[in-house]
Amino acid sequence: MTPSQPARWIDWLCHQALPLWSDVGFDRRGGSFVERLSPQGAPLVDVPRRLMVQARQIHVFATAARNGWDKDGGSLALRAGDAMIAAYAAGSDGWVFSCSADGTVADPRRDLYAHAFVLLALAALIRLDGQVRHIRMVQTTLAFLDREMAHPAGGFAENWPNTSLPRRQNPHMHLLEALIALQETGLCGDMSDRMKAIVALFDRRFFSPDAVLTEFFDDEWSPLNPDNAFEPGHHFEWAWLLARHGAMTRSGAGNRIDRLLAKGLRGCDTKGTVTEAVSDKGTANTSRLWAAMEAAKALSPPIAAAVRAAGTEKVLDKAWQSFIAPAVAGGWVDRVDAAGNSLVDHIPASSLYHIVTAIDFLTSEDRQRARRSFAMTGLSL
Repeated sequence: MTPSQPARWIDWLCHQALPLWSDVGFDRRGGSFVERLSPQGAPLVDVPRRLMVQARQIHVFATAARNGWDKDGGSLALRAGDAMIAAYAAGSDGWVFSCSADGTVADPRRDLYAHAFVLLALAALIRLDGQVRHIRMVQTTLAFLDREMAHPAGGFAENWPNTSLPRRQNPHMHLLEALIALQETGLCGDMSDRMKAIVALFDRRFFSPDAVLTEFFDDEWSPLNPDNAFEPGHHFEWAWLLARHGAMTRSGAGNRIDRLLAKGLRGCDTKGTVTEAVSDKGTANTSRLWAAMEAAKALSPPIAAAVRAAGTEKVLDKAWQSFIAPAVAGGWVDRVDAAGNSLVDHIPASSLYHIVTAIDFLTSEDRQRARRSFAMTGLSL
């Protein structure tokens, strides 16, 4: 990997993105993150603030603190965590979906996708200082999911108390991510059985014999996918998670990862562009930042062991040119058409999670490779 990849991303995070989102992107009166910024970088304060965004940003700043990218990131994450708990937590009845800027509940439904990110945020807070209250909130949240949202056909319902269709693989994928993070803390109990159940659901329902990761299902997990459509970004994301799960449990991942990558690469061109979707009708003419960051993770060694696409460097460079370079300092363009024109009228806070998670993983991999290299020469790192 050239020195500019991912070094320039870290430089951008440290000097532009994290300062922007901890300043105008953080409402210090209430201690919560704004949902979005204008293309010029001004906070859009009247947009309801989703639980998912609060949790993602807490994870972002906790990760930044752990890596030394933001010296105040830890204290900001802890303060935002307190605000999230005060405004969104409903005790044994889970977490509400969104709140207004003044902290009043805007949408009271309980959403599986958002709960997965709450668990990820709690894991990040626990890694910061291991507070017992955060560990207890993990236990309370898992108990709520088990009691109220577990579905008889497997997995969890989309919403509570009134569920909705279609059912999706995506919230379960992020729940696996959160469970891996909780397991890594070493303080939240054994998540092995929970992780195993989601991987089994992936095998039985989500991943078809022809390597299509289906997005939408009916109530009994029958696929709703007449055009064999798939999102390459989610193929890459699952490959990354299954690699982490296999390494953690020493269970391996069989040929799942190679099959996921091979299919995902159908939506990735030679310049590193990751398309938004592929189906029997063709390839979408749009691309999104989050999918590029997921590809960057999954196409890095040692995950891409069999599919030896030298993809990470190209994907990161293309993502920089398409999404970062055209935007205000510290911001991004979230979605573009084939000509590179922006298809959104704001900067969504939610994208920073994908960037930080990718750069954190890639730099961690670099450190691990460096340690192995040094070990071979008898030196230490």
